[in-house]
Amino acid sequence: MRNRISKSCISALIAGLAIHCAVPSLASGSEILNFRVLKDGEPIGYETVEITPTATGQTVTVKTLTNVQVLFLKFHYDHQRTEQWQDGKLVSVETTTNDDGTHYTWQASYDADCYMLSGKGVGKRDACDAAWPLTLWQENVTGKTNLYSVINAEPYVVRTDKVGKEPVLIEAGETPATRYTMSGDVERDLWYGTDGKLLKTSFKRKGYDIDFIRVDANTLQK
Repeated sequence: MRNRISKSCISALIAGLAIHCAVPSLASGSEILNFRVLKDGEPIGYETVEITPTATGQTVTVKTLTNVQVLFLKFHYDHQRTEQWQDGKLVSVETTTNDDGTHYTWQASYDADCYMLSGKGVGKRDACDAAWPLTLWQENVTGKTNLYSVINAEPYVVRTDKVGKEPVLIEAGETPATRYTMSGDVERDLWYGTDGKLLKTSFKRKGYDIDFIRVDANTLQK
């Protein structure tokens, strides 16, 4: 049976409890990365990234849920994405997103550096620019200059610079990490662990500080 994050663990993530949950499943070989999402230091949701080995690569399933209240206004974001990888190359992406009532559903299929993308709420696109969606869970994304939104597939041009080794505070302690800064159409500070997996990302949205922080990072780094 695949290792799934429990409802009690999700509640703890949203509540901001410092727990270690859904560590890699040795039985299935799958690995789940759990992130708590913060706005100005306050928990507003979670993201899980499940990485499951296949015969030729990986299936990666991403789920993100945030609920934010600003004064009397509530904002809801629900995103689900499945990525298929073969021999380190992206083969396909399928997404569905509810961005505060605006719905997007699209698919992209790849042939080497070329891809075809179409769906609901996005324009059809055929391109050969080797672009990936803004999928930040793996360090290899820092080598990309062409990306596109995981929400509405809007194309981005970015530059990512390696800052260097910089420990990052995860839960109760520091974890070895390499820091990068992404600039251009997307601005992100990124920290990756020694395994090449994302530990933390920070950015501004509508004037607020947003952080995605791994809650199981210390366990995975041991």
